[in-house]
Amino acid sequence: MTDNRLRQIYRIACLGLAFLLGALAGVCAFRIVSDKQADDPFKDFSVPAHEESGDYNVYADLMVFNELYKLIETRYAGEFDPDEAMQAALEQYVASLNDPYSVYMTNDQADSFIDGDFGKKVGIGVRIYRMSDMAGMYVYQVLEGSPAKKHGVMVGDIIIGVDGTEVTDENYNAMVDSVSGEEGTTVNLKVLRGEKTLELSVVRGSFIASSIDYKMLESAENVGYVRILSLASDTADSFRDAVKALEKQGAESYIFDVRNNSGGYLSSIIDVLDMLLPKGPIVRYNDASGKETADYSDAATIIKAPMAVLINGASASAAELFSAALKDYKLAVLVGETTFGKGVMQTLFTLPNGDTLKLTTSTYSPPFSENYNGIGVIPDIEVSLPEDKQYYMLSEKEDSQLQAAISALEVKEKQD
Repeated sequence: MTDNRLRQIYRIACLGLAFLLGALAGVCAFRIVSDKQADDPFKDFSVPAHEESGDYNVYADLMVFNELYKLIETRYAGEFDPDEAMQAALEQYVASLNDPYSVYMTNDQADSFIDGDFGKKVGIGVRIYRMSDMAGMYVYQVLEGSPAKKHGVMVGDIIIGVDGTEVTDENYNAMVDSVSGEEGTTVNLKVLRGEKTLELSVVRGSFIASSIDYKMLESAENVGYVRILSLASDTADSFRDAVKALEKQGAESYIFDVRNNSGGYLSSIIDVLDMLLPKGPIVRYNDASGKETADYSDAATIIKAPMAVLINGASASAAELFSAALKDYKLAVLVGETTFGKGVMQTLFTLPNGDTLKLTTSTYSPPFSENYNGIGVIPDIEVSLPEDKQYYMLSEKEDSQLQAAISALEVKEKQD
């Protein structure tokens, strides 16, 4: 083992321990921080106050770690991969926090997490749901401009075979992965459409996956519907474009759908809320030291019309802030089911080895109401969907939560 290799081990270990001892803090969800160390791994590393009192000494643990490494490296009789061992050690160190939101991620894992399901993608361009009563991929959205759209895949199709292999409960995940692939290659799909079975060949290609979907409702007059699928880098601009388009089409009230929205970039929902809220606080933060800060909206708004928000148990994180903030300002009625309950924020820190630490760094709360972590946001009108049904598998009239929101808007319009 070379001195450089040992020095690298020291550097990564020191950083991992330092991060988890409270040397890091952040105030923006999913912010990426690059920390580059000098040659000396202990340079600019200050001992936390509790260490000075003798409660804990990080240096003593690093000495033990170094001795453990040397013994395994020189005396262990079996196979030893120091890279694999270090990876496992770092992952378990973060796992010991018992925080489901703090995770050590490899470079590839971090890239996938940051990209999410939005932005420029390569594939066929469908969003699917796993069927509970049969083996198949239910297509609940076909993205505009995608290869799937060009080659005839439709909403409601059930993909039951991929490249000659039938989809089963056992191979479902593998079949989902096999639908993806390199640009320019072809995937052959066996599709169930109603009572017909079709064979469709789709050439994989690039497409833009937006985080916003919108339309004028067919089952209600002059109601614009905006589905916020997630909170990505394009969300605020796409939201503004959607509202403007619906306004031109005659929208006089709006329903925002954040059901199954698990969150994303907090900054994106802050930008969206800034378009909707009057002058005042948008979100309040409490960092690891207990310090409270806040983000504020200006007086400019793009909607002066009745609003409703659809929520369910899978609405989480920043999607909950969106709902709670509109409720705090009494601007929208919330319809559906109590949300997931995640009111803590993570920051992404890029480590010198290219990996990423996703660490819970603060709580965040709505403008005026209490933090909803572990509790959820409670709807004004509680409505459940038909048993074992997903909202995107239902027509507008079958969607009981959507219909309840329409009724609530009608009542609000009469009151106004």
